[in-house]
Amino acid sequence: MPSYPGFCGPSYESQSLLARPEQCMNMYPERLEVGGQPRLVLYPTPGLRLFAQDTTEGGICRGIFSQAGRAFTVIGTKLYEVLEFGGLTEIGTVAIDDNPATFAMNGDAGNELLVTSGNQGYLYNLGTGEFTNPVSDVTQCGMVDGYFVALDAATSTLKVSDLLDGSTWSGILTLQRSAAPDPWQAMVIRDRTIILFGTETTEPIYDAGTSPMPFAPVPGIVIPYGIDAPFSAQSLGNSTLWVTQSKDGARQVVQMQGYNVQRVSTHAMEMALSRYDDISDAVAYTYQDQGHQFYVLNLPRADATWVYDLSLGLWHERGHWNSAKTKYQVWGPRYHCYAFNKHLVGDTSGPGRIYEMNIDVYTDVDGNGLRRQRIPPILESDQDRIMINRFQLHCDVGIGLVGSSDQGYDPQIMMQMSSDGGETWSAERWRSAGKLGKYQHRAQWWRCGSGRNIIISVAMSDPVPWRIVDAIIDAQGALH
Repeated sequence: MPSYPGFCGPSYESQSLLARPEQCMNMYPERLEVGGQPRLVLYPTPGLRLFAQDTTEGGICRGIFSQAGRAFTVIGTKLYEVLEFGGLTEIGTVAIDDNPATFAMNGDAGNELLVTSGNQGYLYNLGTGEFTNPVSDVTQCGMVDGYFVALDAATSTLKVSDLLDGSTWSGILTLQRSAAPDPWQAMVIRDRTIILFGTETTEPIYDAGTSPMPFAPVPGIVIPYGIDAPFSAQSLGNSTLWVTQSKDGARQVVQMQGYNVQRVSTHAMEMALSRYDDISDAVAYTYQDQGHQFYVLNLPRADATWVYDLSLGLWHERGHWNSAKTKYQVWGPRYHCYAFNKHLVGDTSGPGRIYEMNIDVYTDVDGNGLRRQRIPPILESDQDRIMINRFQLHCDVGIGLVGSSDQGYDPQIMMQMSSDGGETWSAERWRSAGKLGKYQHRAQWWRCGSGRNIIISVAMSDPVPWRIVDAIIDAQGALH
């Protein structure tokens, strides 16, 4: 029997569901690197295990950072150091606004940590423990060649500290935008270059070695892509990604390598972005795991999370399943750092929580299994009626948990079929994926029904390692 064409694939819901209705939720595609024809399989996105929690402040995590074996976080109005085994040590109080906190360190020579929060810049001396507020009117910060740099987005001004001294901001070391009229709104550091994003264009700044101001625009380079969400810009390796806008339009995701920019969002994703009322609060983070490089774009007001895999050039979605509303909502993790050989994420779904994000964990913040779903392409045969005699999900089986009272002891797959291209769906039909050790089990459904535009969707919520290799279909008709 043939495979279900394209069953394992990315999220791609086009304007017409009949054209492409695909969703890949809480699973990511991976391309097998051996064999003949390139082949995609689906693996589970990581779950969350509580790592540390502030139980006194009551605020949510607003940023997390690690470097040189140490990690720091801002939770509500407090700056903390994150300890290796999950403790939090309070450092000081910071101002608060709706923006994330940002962080930078100036290395062993300076031994200082700079934090922006609430439009203020705070300095923590890593040696003496002194905590001060040496600079104001700054929303984002970084470090290049021993200088702390910070952006005042309200006046489109780059502020620079003295060399290896974050306590001194003379006011002389400033740079204001002049190459283009649109104001700077955001900043990231990549390869010792300061990337400053305007509303319509982007400009690289480098250490020109001049005095007194060492930094200057790279001559002749103005990139015709601005930014639509100031905290959507992130660098990963030699790439920078962000949600862009220009004088011609907005709401694409682009990737810049060198100074070359290319669109990486799909038409389907751009349609979704265009339908969100407000994406100005979008926050992105990047991380690398299992050989994949992920750009995670959280859109809180839009209640959505999109993830781009730079390794494959494919998008998938992540989300928290709200069973009361029977819908996916924005995923809680909003900030990331890699510390103590762990992927740590600042979660915004509850007060003061930092989680370890791990592919061997299958639960969400509520302790329940992450609900994963795959909606594949439509099956059709020149618009003739198709009869589906049997459907089998080719996935890992015998994966149940020990303990008859635990969720996941007999993990279930929920299948639904649509005969009208995804407009309406049948009731769920449940099948087991096999209790622990039942490796000969087959998850299959008989007499599924008929239609001209058929989709067979599967969803799973048990906290077990769901891995989908393929789907098998027994149908009457030549499938396309």
